[in-house]
Amino acid sequence: MLDREIEEIKSAGVDIKLNSRIESVDSLLEQGYQAVFLAPGAHIGTALGVEGDKNPGVYDGASFLRDANLGVKVDVGQRVAVIGGGNVAIDGARVALRLGAKDVRILYRRTRAEMPASAEEVEAALEEGIKIDFLTGHVKVSRKDGHLVLTCNRMELGEPDASGRRRPVPIKGSEYDTNYDIIIGAIGQAPDIPAGFKVKTARGNTIQTDSKTLATSRQGVWAGGDAVTGPASVIGAIAAGRIAAGNIDKFLGGSGNIEEELTRERKIGTCAGRTPDDFTSWKRVKMPCLPPEKVKDNFTEVELGLYNDEAVAEGKRCFQCGFRYQITPPPCPPDVHK
Repeated sequence: MLDREIEEIKSAGVDIKLNSRIESVDSLLEQGYQAVFLAPGAHIGTALGVEGDKNPGVYDGASFLRDANLGVKVDVGQRVAVIGGGNVAIDGARVALRLGAKDVRILYRRTRAEMPASAEEVEAALEEGIKIDFLTGHVKVSRKDGHLVLTCNRMELGEPDASGRRRPVPIKGSEYDTNYDIIIGAIGQAPDIPAGFKVKTARGNTIQTDSKTLATSRQGVWAGGDAVTGPASVIGAIAAGRIAAGNIDKFLGGSGNIEEELTRERKIGTCAGRTPDDFTSWKRVKMPCLPPEKVKDNFTEVELGLYNDEAVAEGKRCFQCGFRYQITPPPCPPDVHK
């Protein structure tokens, strides 16, 4: 599927140069390119930030997953701790299980309600036997008798922080130690922006851009995706590419309009979504998956995809992107005192 996507891009006239690390925007401009779009992602894992986090056997989530996917041998041992609550933490735990670990535990400092990982990913991990310790913080890492010793503490939720979630507060005197063979920290990622790009960066080493055009501090240079927002979604990165492409087209003398009309717009009546048999009462089709015992020791695709009848049923739930039906509030009752 990925090869098909790449071939489609190439067939549109795009020249793809592999194994070409770029350290300088100037070098591209000197080759005759008139516009540059920077989209290097956010692939540098954040360190745990505690004493001992440089010990052998302590990985950041991005590096661990990269090695596993590139076929680099990673000895996970028997017991694995994964620190974090996002999708990278879930991925790290499920991969460690498939690499041979027998006891995989995710440590998260808030509750499940605040966990940013996708709900279906969390459920899949639990079904595969991965344990999750909520309200658990990490204090330090040390080594003893050939094992990593992770000192943790219990947490309680305090007042909301800048993210809107209640801040985890350590409970005094609750520290305890647990032995692990490896520890995977999945608490965030940041972009690797070479100094040779000569663009302004912000917190987390993200590239600063104009919010509407995605232009950087350098003329002729745009940026988008995780390198600008920090780790986010694929669809968000794709949308940024489209915004930048339109503005690059305008910069190069074009109209800036890159929109395509792939299908005619449907006219929807005012009663849409309100009839007794409409889609709003239909539940989402559950994705069929292989049972945990068949996937815990291998990398077979877990999700089987929708069968024909299920795909049709799910398709019937689809409305139309961009459509919003409004429910008009009832008129105010007359003032009986008038």
